[in-house]
Amino acid sequence: MSPWGALRAVAIFVYVFMLGPILITAAVSFNASNRSQFPPRGFSLQWWQRAFSAEWVDPLLFSFKLGCLAALFSTLLALPLAFALTRYQFRGRAAIAALTLGPLMLPALVTGVGLLQLFQYAGLRDYIGFTALLVGHVVICLPFAVRTIAISLHTLPPNVELAAASLGASRVRTLWHVVLPLVKTGIVAGAVFAFVHSFTDVNLSLFLVRPGEQPITVKILGFLEYGFAPTLAAVSVITLLLPLILVAIVERVSGLGDFIYGSRERV
Repeated sequence: MSPWGALRAVAIFVYVFMLGPILITAAVSFNASNRSQFPPRGFSLQWWQRAFSAEWVDPLLFSFKLGCLAALFSTLLALPLAFALTRYQFRGRAAIAALTLGPLMLPALVTGVGLLQLFQYAGLRDYIGFTALLVGHVVICLPFAVRTIAISLHTLPPNVELAAASLGASRVRTLWHVVLPLVKTGIVAGAVFAFVHSFTDVNLSLFLVRPGEQPITVKILGFLEYGFAPTLAAVSVITLLLPLILVAIVERVSGLGDFIYGSRERV
């Protein structure tokens, strides 16, 4: 076998390894029986109908709302942090960078336990639920937004800002009219990464939920105690498609793919 043939075979294996479980789960969701059988026994949409009931839609919307707010606050906090860490040298810079990027090195499980203890010892037990989840998700999503925006700032030519200043633009006008438009794709990418990370998180969310306020991932984990039913297969496909559709829309609008894979000519 030629080297290119071997490489092609490896690539096919990797794609089958990644997409195979997803395709099997999608097929199971159309089972006519109440068992998770593959190949499916018959064809039915009853499990998809149940997946769109309030039992599953409410946690799904909760996760979507939580992910959007976590992405928004993470991006708003990441902008000044990224500017400070990439453009300035100051005392305590290393400590701020370590605190900002620390959640990338700590398991989300440890962060969740720590936040739970913090809210309890601080007398904020009543805020466990959506508020605690939002704080926790901002903490674990912030490093993604900071790193992504910082990459955009590193690739920005410094002469652009100097040229704007030489033409009489103030620092605020240079930031608003020159810097932000040039790094907007990185900002959008950071927000998208933060949303996806928040939407798919389960380890941290497991410790900060309360009845009536739980993300779809925790709902799925609790449902697994009773077995893997076809309804869960349909819900899993929905939770997979929602972030993919969002990323596809953002990519078409903002050119996110150019930031991730490098610029390319568009026909």
